[in-house]
Amino acid sequence: MTTQRALPGVLAAATLALASALTAGPAQAAPTVAGPSSSPAPARTELLPPGAGVNCTTGHFCASVWDPGANRFRVFYFYNCTRYYLSNWNGWGEAKNSQTGNATATLYGSGGNVLRTVPADNGVYAVDWAPVYSLRNC
Repeated sequence: MTTQRALPGVLAAATLALASALTAGPAQAAPTVAGPSSSPAPARTELLPPGAGVNCTTGHFCASVWDPGANRFRVFYFYNCTRYYLSNWNGWGEAKNSQTGNATATLYGSGGNVLRTVPADNGVYAVDWAPVYSLRNC
């Protein structure tokens, strides 16, 4: 007798599970995380593992920022003298100015206000990129 009562319950549970699986729809892929970028594009970029130092070649202003999609730091090598607009730059990274002729790099906030300058002294500076919306490398 208990078998007869359990069978309808098992069938009902199986039917409910199947119905919920069918109405849930196909599995969705996890959303991709937009990595950091700049406009215009820099001279080049490269990915570095955590703890690796930035090797900024002469004539460049270099900036590293965490790239969550790659799970590494992305280093931007800015060469051409212009204003670069940044997208998806969050968290802490580094800036190193290896330009010649005392070219000072300037970091700007959302309203165009100067947040910080980085002298051309080959020093490595810690930078919180979250409030930085653009930079001018010269």
